[in-house]
Amino acid sequence: MPKDDAVDRNLEGMDDLDFVGWNNADWTGVFAHHHTDDVLVDWQGQPQTHGIEEHIEAMKSYVEHSGGGTPPQITSHPIKFGSGEWTCVVGEFDNGARMVTVAKWRAGAIAEEYIWA
Repeated sequence: MPKDDAVDRNLEGMDDLDFVGWNNADWTGVFAHHHTDDVLVDWQGQPQTHGIEEHIEAMKSYVEHSGGGTPPQITSHPIKFGSGEWTCVVGEFDNGARMVTVAKWRAGAIAEEYIWA
């Protein structure tokens, strides 16, 4: 299969999003940078969010209800792949939990995100 530079860039973006933006709760910097302004996020069992502001508020609320000021830390992406404008990443947390994120990218940012934890 031929190498897809766009997929590689998007997977690098997901690494930056999780390991820097999420882990450091850098909501308006790195986290926002890797999402489109009109991002649609469907997170298993949670109300869908529309737009980066709603997504950030939902993530802040999740962090607050999961134990305080810092998000659960994502330590690795042992499985990650993509095709065209789509990527799929398995994130492992420091407590051993895992999540799967399927993302549709547009112009180097996530336009749609589907998360299962």
